[in-house]
Amino acid sequence: MTTLAICSTLIGLVLGIRFRFLVLVPIVFVGAISLAAMSMAQGQTLLQAITAVVVFAALLQFGYVCSALFMSIVRAPRPARTVPKVPHAARVVVARKS
Repeated sequence: MTTLAICSTLIGLVLGIRFRFLVLVPIVFVGAISLAAMSMAQGQTLLQAITAVVVFAALLQFGYVCSALFMSIVRAPRPARTVPKVPHAARVVVARKS
């Protein structure tokens, strides 16, 4: 279960950096189907399979949200540089000199 938790979080982190929100729906669906099939093949109980799917979905979304928040902080708009205003007459004079 620890390996599943770590991998789910890392997958969520990668998806949060690279993709938009709607990518979570198919990934959770495919992951749930895969985990259910693997749990049945290993002979686990239904409760263990459901727990694995819930852990996968929750930590995938947690990783996605963490990386999306991090990326929004990193890409936050910077304050604009203040450029001193030059009067219109000075611009015209500079343009005529060159």
